[in-house]
Amino acid sequence: MALSGLAGVAMLIAHFQIPAHVPGDDSPPATITQFVLHHHAAVLATAWLQGFGPFPYVLFALGVVYLAGAMTRLAGWVTLLASAVILTLSLIDAAFTISAVEAVTHGHPATASVSFDLIDGPGNDAVGRVFLIAPPLLLPLGAVLLGSRLLPRAFGYTAVAFGAASIIMGLAALFSATAFSLAIILIIAESTWVLATAGTLMITSKPAPSPPAPSQPPPQAVGSRPSASPPQ
Repeated sequence: MALSGLAGVAMLIAHFQIPAHVPGDDSPPATITQFVLHHHAAVLATAWLQGFGPFPYVLFALGVVYLAGAMTRLAGWVTLLASAVILTLSLIDAAFTISAVEAVTHGHPATASVSFDLIDGPGNDAVGRVFLIAPPLLLPLGAVLLGSRLLPRAFGYTAVAFGAASIIMGLAALFSATAFSLAIILIIAESTWVLATAGTLMITSKPAPSPPAPSQPPPQAVGSRPSASPPQ
């Protein structure tokens, strides 16, 4: 389960790095078209990372809920809901990325520009801004940890703080391009929290010792006879 968290963070980092030097959505359509043509495979790869990458990320969060025994608690259900929203938005983001590639390939520059505009900044990136106003995953997950003894309470308080910061940042990003640009710092901090949590779980989780085998009475020697019962 902890490995899912590590894989999710690794795929998230790769998604932001591949391909490099992505032009802004305020670039001319010809620039966007040439970029997509020259990085066709890389753009499709990042679409896969965006579509599938959040799955191990949320699988880690749901694993924490399970280990904390919170599957039937309200915080556990809210974590499940936030996970579903993240997966849905990630697939929408991947769909627009694929749309941009296929539109360029088939000679539809207008469709490519619109698709690119919806997933890239700094002007639009509507899908990215929706990510910020979506229910924050770490807020209910922090509540789950605070209601259990799975990890030190510092992990729970930190997760709740990150979740609250996500709500504030999401609102601010709708009105401020600076706040939207600073959101990457919050994403890095949350990813660091996931890495620390996964590492702690890997260190503290030890297999339970197997119960000792029941003792057996020593075998009797061949030819020996049991002692006689005392007279009643």
